[in-house]
Amino acid sequence: MPQKLKASTKEYIKVNGKMTNKFMMKHYTPSGTSTEELLKFYESSSYKRKKEMIRKELVKRGKLPK
Repeated sequence: MPQKLKASTKEYIKVNGKMTNKFMMKHYTPSGTSTEELLKFYESSSYKRKKEMIRKELVKRGKLPK
């Protein structure tokens, strides 16, 4: 599994507004995160350890120079 920005969470599936026992795992990988959110994480001091992973994804998308 690729590296993640945040911990995975369970998202429960609702039917007619009611909770069911079914759920999907939501994974927060850099490729599945929006560019605006990645730029916000890149400037944040709390994501200091993951800054290189975020920078690589932004370079791949063409938003940061090499």
